Amino acid sequence: MRATHGILPALVAVFMLTSCGLSLSLQEEVTAAPDYTSLESWASHPEFADYSDSSIANQQANQFGVPVFFVYPTVHFPEKGGSWSADISDPEYQASVITPIKYQAPAFNVAGPVFTPYYRQAAYQVYNVAPNPTTARAYHIAYEDVKAAFDQFLVEIGPGTPFLLAGHSQGADHLEHLINSHLTSAHLDRLVVAYLVGMPIDQCKIAIPICRDETQTGCFCSWRTYAEGATVKNKLDENCIGVTNPILWNTSKEPAESNQNLGAFVRYGEPLISGITGARIDNGVVYAQRPHFPGSWLIRTKNYHRGDINLYFASIQENLRRRLLLYLREHPEAVQ
Repeated sequence: MRATHGILPALVAVFMLTSCGLSLSLQEEVTAAPDYTSLESWASHPEFADYSDSSIANQQANQFGVPVFFVYPTVHFPEKGGSWSADISDPEYQASVITPIKYQAPAFNVAGPVFTPYYRQAAYQVYNVAPNPTTARAYHIAYEDVKAAFDQFLVEIGPGTPFLLAGHSQGADHLEHLINSHLTSAHLDRLVVAYLVGMPIDQCKIAIPICRDETQTGCFCSWRTYAEGATVKNKLDENCIGVTNPILWNTSKEPAESNQNLGAFVRYGEPLISGITGARIDNGVVYAQRPHFPGSWLIRTKNYHRGDINLYFASIQENLRRRLLLYLREHPEAVQ
């Protein structure tokens, strides 16, 4: 495996990551576009060992041979004088990418090998200011990298191969853009499911429907997690925000109890914790009871954004397994 500099040891550390005090005095320094024909431009790839290969809990990795294109969340938190766009060759940036590869990507690897491109990610600060030409350029640079990486992904998996899309936070944003602007109808026919987590996805405009049950395919699942009682202000019309219950895998407001949650991924190398919290859809988000695990008393935020995937880790694994079983039964030609 590649080096694991500074890996966060537990889910509580993920919750506690903060952007406090980040400077808006950044520079527009743009490095050369990545060459995705080179393995050096990939954070995870089937041609080398990495944490995305990890078999977590009782689910073995690569059960179906269906490749996954994963786009990680925002990890670029530059200080004053830094760049609006990440440099993928920067060792510190590469080290920061290890955390989502270790704690998020394995939720999806039951499908097959995980391809995760390094991309010139937009700085976290783009979310702290009103949209302007500088932030738009940074976001466009990031998206263009994701698009180029996806095109190479298609080359490597071969024509006709079904695939999965998964992304969190900024990664989900870029995948939503990819689905709407770049994927052809032929591509969409090969898409098993897209997990677009941690951002409000506009179901009134996206090119694929929201998943309304646990085995539907060719659709997307999305949720943002907040503590019960949290105040949430949505920029989109609530009726257009696609929300999936990450335990029940439907869009109803029926609550899922904590005992229905198959397991949260809290510490690497330790068993998942079942029943850690439930899930209830309202106001365009998922509300969850405060999770309880060793160290959880340190959590002060009511925004569980950084735990969107970890809190429902085993439920995601099982849901993906069920969708793939049905997809491959209905598409026997896709079985390699």
